[in-house]
Amino acid sequence: MVKDIKLVESVPRRATKMVQGFQHLDYDDRLNYLGLMRLEKRRVRSDLIETFKLMKSMYDVEKEIFLNWMTEVEENMTKNCLRRVSDLM
Repeated sequence: MVKDIKLVESVPRRATKMVQGFQHLDYDDRLNYLGLMRLEKRRVRSDLIETFKLMKSMYDVEKEIFLNWMTEVEENMTKNCLRRVSDLM
């Protein structure tokens, strides 16, 4: 996953370097000047927007079903993380 994120993030990294006068700035500054966000922040933002829409009933989904599903996903992720840590020890 980290490899994929770096690959996707390399596209705006290269593209922002092509903007005249921005070559000398670091990546975060170039994004800032252009009003853009890193991939990680865009994903968090879109997750928050979708959660807001779900909670405000903008989708035809029962909140309880969605929240129960999210709880199961979190529990499975926690179990997998703990299993990986115990495997390392």
